[in-house]
Amino acid sequence: MVPPRWAPLTATAICVLAFADSAYLTYAHFTSASVLACSTKGFVDCAAVTTSAYSHPLGVPVVIPGLIWCAVMGVLVSPWVWRPSDRPWWPWVGRLRIAGSVAGVGMVCYLLWAELIKLHHLCEYCTGVHVLTGALFLVIVFGTALSVPAEAEPAAT
Repeated sequence: MVPPRWAPLTATAICVLAFADSAYLTYAHFTSASVLACSTKGFVDCAAVTTSAYSHPLGVPVVIPGLIWCAVMGVLVSPWVWRPSDRPWWPWVGRLRIAGSVAGVGMVCYLLWAELIKLHHLCEYCTGVHVLTGALFLVIVFGTALSVPAEAEPAAT
């Protein structure tokens, strides 16, 4: 199946932005740097969110799996990986891409629950990754749904 041209390019751009945001949050977490331009009072309070117990499920800071997820999804949505192939394992790449995006949205739901319901605070950098994760999910779903068989692809003129 060949996706629309915009899907791999858009998905890759989204992953690059999400990776950059996640890398910054990871840097801030491990260096104790204050998160740039984020309030520490009121509803928007990055420190309250990033240091809470909910940001360390099972004792692992969410920034680590978040950064790894961005990198893996970046590979799975890259234009050369989204291209069709005759390898027998190739259909699993598309399934893994969809499963990864669903897992990302599931994690975002957990984190939003923790931020909004339990902590009553929001981190604007975390929200950036959440929005990008949702956008990536939509691009993958629509890009996959609008894919056409390789032999039906119009010839380049």
